[in-house]
This record gives sequence, C-alpha cells and structure tokens, in this order.
Amino acid sequence: MSFKTLNLSPKLLTTLEKLDYTTPTEIQVKSIPLLLQRKDILATSQTGTGKTAAFTLPLLENLTEEHTKKTGDERYKIKALILAPTRELVIQIHNKIEEYGKAFTHKSVALYGGVKLGSQVSAIRSGANIAVGTTARVLEHVKNGSLNLEEVEVIILDEADKMLEMGFIDDIRKIIALLPAQRHSLMFSATFPKPILSLAKSFLKHPITIEIDKENLSTKQVRQLVNYVNEEEKMPLLSALISNNDWHQVLVFTNTKIQADKIVEHLKSNTIKAQAIHGDKTQGMRMSALKDFKAKEVRVLVATDVAARGIDIINLPHVINFELPLQNEDYIHRIGRTGRAGQEGEALSLVCEKEVAQLKEIEELINKKLEAVTTDNFEFTPHITLTNRKTKKLKKREGVNLKRAKELAEKMLGNEKSPQKGRQTKKKNNKEKPSNKRHF
Repeated sequence: MSFKTLNLSPKLLTTLEKLDYTTPTEIQVKSIPLLLQRKDILATSQTGTGKTAAFTLPLLENLTEEHTKKTGDERYKIKALILAPTRELVIQIHNKIEEYGKAFTHKSVALYGGVKLGSQVSAIRSGANIAVGTTARVLEHVKNGSLNLEEVEVIILDEADKMLEMGFIDDIRKIIALLPAQRHSLMFSATFPKPILSLAKSFLKHPITIEIDKENLSTKQVRQLVNYVNEEEKMPLLSALISNNDWHQVLVFTNTKIQADKIVEHLKSNTIKAQAIHGDKTQGMRMSALKDFKAKEVRVLVATDVAARGIDIINLPHVINFELPLQNEDYIHRIGRTGRAGQEGEALSLVCEKEVAQLKEIEELINKKLEAVTTDNFEFTPHITLTNRKTKKLKKREGVNLKRAKELAEKMLGNEKSPQKGRQTKKKNNKEKPSNKRHF
C-alpha cells in the first residue's frame, strides 16, 4: 500500500515523495481515511509507529488555507490545537507540521515553558493557525490574552495517558471548556486505563477506536536484548559496553535526575563524552545537548523518560535501559527511539535481580521474550530464593531447635528445682533418718 491510496492531495503527496515517505504505517493506514472524514478517534500511539504523521497529514488537508493577513484580535485566533506532555514533544510535532506543510499556507507555533512569552506571542500574531503546546503554557497565553480558542476546529491530545500521569487532567479540562462544542477531536494514548476512557467519553463524540496489533507495540526493526548484571556493577558494565564496542550515539534511559547526572559523571571519568537532559536543565541546555548529540559531538545522551519525549533521530543505533522504567508502558516509548523510519536499531536493558519480575511483565506486554546476552568479566549472581515448601521446612526445623535450646537452658539454670534432683535428695534423706517402723 502507498500514500496514494489514502486520498491525500497531489501537493501533499509530492512533499511526502521528497521526504522519501513511500509506505504508510499501520496507524497511518487505519487513521488517515477516518480523519479526512472528520471522525473522532481514540487511538493507540506508540512511539516510532508514525503517529505524528497519522494526525498531522489529515490536519493539513482539512484546515482551510488562509491567504489574507489577519488583523486586530483575529491575529490571536487559531484553528487547530495540539496538546502534548513535554516541551521536546511539542517542538517535534511543530517541526513535523512545518516539514509536511511546506506546500500549504498553514503556520504553526510551538508553545512551551522555560522561555519568555514574547517570542511566542510574535509567532501567534504573524498568522499562526495551528498551535502545539503544553497545557500550562497554553493556559498562560489564554490568560495573557495572546491566544484565543473560540474558533478552534480541531483539538488533538497526544500521549494522553502520559499527560494524565503527570497530573495535567485539570488543565486539560479547563482548555476543553474553552473550545467550541462543535469540533473535531482526536486522542492518542499508549494505554487505555479508566481515567483515559472517562476523559474520552466526555471529550470525544461517537469515537472510533483504533488499536495497533499487540505484536507491533515494539517495533520489529529493533533488536531487543537483556544483559543480567549485579546492581553494583551496572555503571562499570555501561562504560565497558560503550568503550569495548566503540558505540556512538547511545541514548541511555534512567528513572531519576540524580541518577542521570551520576551516569554522566561516571562516563566522563572513563573518557566518554556524555550529557544529560532532565527537568532540572533549562530549555536552552536541553536543546543544546540534543543538538550536540544529533551532530555526534556528544557520544552518549542520558535522559529521563519525560525529558526524552520528542527525541526524534532517524538513525539512532543504540538505546540502553540503565534501569527498567517506572511504568512498563514506557519501555515501548524508550525502545521506539531507535529503529525509526524503517531503520534497524538495538535496545539493551541492564537488568539486576530486583528487576527480573518486572522484565517478565514487560515481556508479556510486548508479547516477546528478550534475547539474553552476556559480557566478559561481568557475572550475574542472584540470591537463591526459597520455595514455599523449603521455607516451611526451615521454619519447622527452627522451631524444633528453639524448643531444645529452651529445655537445655532450663536444665542449666534450674538444677536445684529439677524433679530428678528432688527425687535423689529424698532418697538421701531416707537413708539418714531411721525408720519408725519396727521390723519383725
């Protein structure tokens, strides 16, 4: 199947050809025809499946192109709003709209925190009809009077489950309340927990649910590996893998900002150029680190899950999970950073003893067993876990030993009161005292 079968306009098809887009992905095939008909949808949105193009391409087609310059208050009115959980993802979506929409008059603006409102206000005034933003910054612009949502025709929630997980539900509801009742609504989410379904019920009108086959949740182009290792040896193993294999452009995932900084320090001490991106870094620092990483000036980029949303590097060869994610679904988002656009990639997870059970849960989620590999000079020595039967037997033995010890202690501390000694004393006394009985 080609994009020509999806009823896209000739000028958009020409742009896709220039970008070497030939075969649409599953999510694109299933969603684009429905979105062109302005159907509300609730769809799974795994990283690396082409979901951004799935909603961006029909958006460009459906919006009316504006050929006259807006004036006055009209300058602050937009026709489409896309909400995303992080600054990086906002920027990525904005860049894709600019890339796909070169043949259109549509203009996009990226709205996110960490920078002053001024430059974003200027972009809105210059004729933007599409806004991509984080919930907090969108509301800030609304309050400032620099963004008007009264004429929004299309609203898209990307990675909705992550936005709810990050506590943005109240902001989302505030924004929805500002939108026209008649609109085209889309929601993309990696999972469909109850809060998502509840939001979808109030947000979407007669939505069509689109789900990607479970086998495709983790891209087939990614070779998924696991290296079991003792927890205290993870740092040395990480630097050894990168150095010994001469790996470049390695994206390392960890769960905390503190751990990310520690990993960077360790790698630098082993003469491996590395930088970290996380919530404590300014927007400028994060963008600079990402730019250096893409330019291969930095060998390793260490990131937390939230900060990594929006990293889009087509030829990224290696992803390493320094530790498994706090949410199992984030494993799919992590490995989706490699193996993009049909390219092959490798995702390696460093798993210690306490993570073994979680790894099994992840394997069930993706319907795939990870290939186990080993590294010279690094052994995995898990503690022996007793079975229930052995545990009961050991407790019974401990109970018997405790009873015997108690009896022995009583004998040692209470000899004078023991029944046996009492009988011996009585016999001795019987010998000393003559009997009153007469013997005949």
